[in-house]
Amino acid sequence: MQNQIDSKTGPQGYLALVLHAHLPYIRHYDRDDYMEERWFHEAMTETYLPLIDIFDRLLNDGVDFRMTLSFSPTLLSLFSDPLMQNRYLKHLERLIELADKEKSRLRGDRRFLPLAEMYAGRLRILKVLYTSCDRNIVTKFKYFQDIGKIEIITSAASHGFLPLMKTEEAIYAQLATAVREYERYFARKPRGVWLPECGFTNGIDRILKSLGIDYFFADAAAIEYATPRPNRELYAPLMTPYGVSVFARDPESSEQVWSKDFGYPGDYDYREYYRDIGWDLGWNDPEEWEYIRPYVLPTHERINTGIKYYRITGPGAHREPYNPEWARNKASMHAGNFIFNRQKQAEAWHSRLDRPPIIVSPYDAELFGHWWYEGPMWIEILSRKIHHHQNQIRMITPSEYLERYPLSDTGFVNESSWGRNHSAEVWLQGNNDWIYRHLHQAEERMIQLATKHQHLLSTHSMPASLLKRALNQAVRELMLAQSSDWAFIMDTGSVVDYAVRRTKDHLGCFNQLCNMIDQEHIDERFLRELEAKDNCLTEVDYLDYRVLVAVSPIAIVPDIQRWKQLLEETGERPNTFMLAWEYPPKYVGGLSRAVSELAEALAAQGEIVHVVTTSHWGSPDFERLNGVYVHRLPLLTSGDTDFYHWTFEMNLAMVDHLVQWKEHGGRIDLLHAHDWMVYHAAREIKHSYGIPLVATIHATEWGRNQGNLHTDLQHKIHGIEWKLTYEARRVFVCSDYMKRELTNIFRLPEDKITIIPNGIALKQPLSATSSRPGRLPWFRAEEKVIFFIGRLVFEKGVQVLLESMPRVLAQVPNAKLVIAGEGPMKNELMHKAEHLGDRVAFVGYVDNALKESLYASADLCVIPSLYEPFGIVALEAMKHRIPVVVSDVGGLAEIINHGKDGYKALPGHVESLSWHISELLLQPELGSLMAEAAYQKLQNEYNWEIIASRMKDIFHDLYFFTPEPLLIRS
Repeated sequence: MQNQIDSKTGPQGYLALVLHAHLPYIRHYDRDDYMEERWFHEAMTETYLPLIDIFDRLLNDGVDFRMTLSFSPTLLSLFSDPLMQNRYLKHLERLIELADKEKSRLRGDRRFLPLAEMYAGRLRILKVLYTSCDRNIVTKFKYFQDIGKIEIITSAASHGFLPLMKTEEAIYAQLATAVREYERYFARKPRGVWLPECGFTNGIDRILKSLGIDYFFADAAAIEYATPRPNRELYAPLMTPYGVSVFARDPESSEQVWSKDFGYPGDYDYREYYRDIGWDLGWNDPEEWEYIRPYVLPTHERINTGIKYYRITGPGAHREPYNPEWARNKASMHAGNFIFNRQKQAEAWHSRLDRPPIIVSPYDAELFGHWWYEGPMWIEILSRKIHHHQNQIRMITPSEYLERYPLSDTGFVNESSWGRNHSAEVWLQGNNDWIYRHLHQAEERMIQLATKHQHLLSTHSMPASLLKRALNQAVRELMLAQSSDWAFIMDTGSVVDYAVRRTKDHLGCFNQLCNMIDQEHIDERFLRELEAKDNCLTEVDYLDYRVLVAVSPIAIVPDIQRWKQLLEETGERPNTFMLAWEYPPKYVGGLSRAVSELAEALAAQGEIVHVVTTSHWGSPDFERLNGVYVHRLPLLTSGDTDFYHWTFEMNLAMVDHLVQWKEHGGRIDLLHAHDWMVYHAAREIKHSYGIPLVATIHATEWGRNQGNLHTDLQHKIHGIEWKLTYEARRVFVCSDYMKRELTNIFRLPEDKITIIPNGIALKQPLSATSSRPGRLPWFRAEEKVIFFIGRLVFEKGVQVLLESMPRVLAQVPNAKLVIAGEGPMKNELMHKAEHLGDRVAFVGYVDNALKESLYASADLCVIPSLYEPFGIVALEAMKHRIPVVVSDVGGLAEIINHGKDGYKALPGHVESLSWHISELLLQPELGSLMAEAAYQKLQNEYNWEIIASRMKDIFHDLYFFTPEPLLIRS
């Protein structure tokens, strides 16, 4: 009932203004001259004290405002640390002293003296505010929350970018520590969390739910690409399957403030950030330098003082004096504009939703005051205007909105961040990717130590209390090394040396502590120094890292129970491991289908078959699929890695996985490598464990290029193919043609090569009398459909097929060619077909369902390849009882008996191809007879049950064979 009342008589929409407040832990207990520590001083002076000031004024004037602030635990540590409080007070007093000196220096200067007086007065007000709360501003923010004007939420302990952490334990520890820190400061549990950089990946919501968190914020992309897409889009929270609500960042309101091109802070009447007297004075005047020198760093490095006298003025270098009255007027204008635009948004969505929309406008807190000097003033004016001058929009906190509207759409949130390209790109690229292998190793080491010492047993040299201190300090060092700020700084290129030093320093201290714990000898003096240096996050608990449920030693297997079950299932009989770079549902070429159908046919005959391949979006890392154990390995590579180097990364992952499998009790009795891409992994495991190796060569680089190897890459691939055939005990090929090719180009002995043709699944064969399904509605009844499916590359011969079409159309005017598939020649082929008009259709990549429909609609299938080791498409067409015309080349020539179960055209010969196509289209009875004969051949010679039985016999001969030592050819 309350929802109905609100929707009719309440506001048309709500505004959730969210400020994310965070600084990395930049406390340096031994020195006060670090430039980075000034970040805290500037934030206090320009953002956090001004926010308290405006909250006080709004409260005193009876303005009913609402705001949400997230405070990272590291920032809360800086706020409440006595050392930082004392240093900031001294800094503030020096600024007041400088402002007073500026009043004297500028006496008589009508342009700048009023500004100096403004700063002197303003700084004194801030000092009164600071001292009135006993230098701990956390108490003031707590007060505003306690009376219901703001909602404070937490963030991860050290603001680590959660999606790039390797283990769930590390993510849990960051969030659990943050929750406990929040309770210590605010005497209540947090209801919401700001995920650092809005970084979300699957599973984080489950951890949040376990910690009692009700909601978090995410980038718009997280909701725009959610599954299913929510009905209320960005204007109401979405609930994840674990019952945690997600509030999406509103792009429009964000851009109005954030945009460097048209955002409010760039207005010419606002104060110029980059003109500061710390930089302006003393370049050519020694007296000026002596004047300003005490207010920069003791190292005499120039820094901002916060005293700035110019407005932005315009796009050029010219600057005019700052006018506070102009700036205030402009802030009022921009606040009004912001409200107007939010009203329009609310008006547009109010009638489309079953509740008033919520517009979530999140920003970095330091944008307001530090970067945009007038930002706090803008917030104050905005709050007053919303309260006094309109009733369409009301400010609200997320918790209040959830209490009023607890029901939400449910969906899976998309992985995203509010960084560049809505991804992890900022925190994982060439300038900073080196840190993650060290951070991931540290996570794993912390988990091992926490699990080992979870019961805190004392030793003769390590009292339990000392051990606990060391373990907790190790957690602090790890978390501080995980801070997203260091990777961010490395990406932006500012103070990179500092970010690198901090990362290495924390990891170094972490590893030193871990070594002491492992050696059961803790240097207490060293520990005390670390506790004094990095004394933040007092609520860390090393037990957050312990393994609560025993996990499998194999990364892609979910838990120890499943691992034990696997050992039982596979431990009694030989295990064949196939290595293939693609496997369903990943389809790039024909290899994926050939490997999967062979593997499944062997599994159906009782063999234990594993396929080790690469991960594919939406597919599980490990599963038993149609009887086959499928291992899909995730690869960590940069976005611009080419395919050749990508295969090397894949091989490293395969070796690591197979070693883990073998070392932890799994069986590997035979390796079956499919093509050159997996050579390195196959060879390494063969020689490391003495496991027999066989290989299937599905095609060769020499054959694909018709013997013309020109590039360095082509020669490399050709060389790896030879090495694979040399290392393999037995080499399988799909046709006699391929056997001759390998014998010729690699000089392989004939008895090393076995012909095992590809097969086709005949699970539901058509009866001889059954009719095919009706045609797709794309085609007219009178049209004769010619079907091609395959990769659009030169060796597939589609260009020859297109050249033959005018001759075919001269004989069969109602013929229509349908080309399914993708490839690098697509644009060229489409251009080549333009003059044929609607007689040629390119349909692109087709899924299995559409492919079946296209086969059902076709009168003829044409495979005009110039090079074809086998030709699985021919078998597919034969399965559907469609007559075929193929090139008389390679393995295709062996499948078709010319004139009996199909036609073979001369390869690359336009007239020959067009004649055979026209013949079968004009004589459909002849085509039907050939198609039926082809189907019978398919059952007798290309049935997977027969093929798998042959392969099974060969495997059994090899299972217990010990390979000979590696011989090096001269």
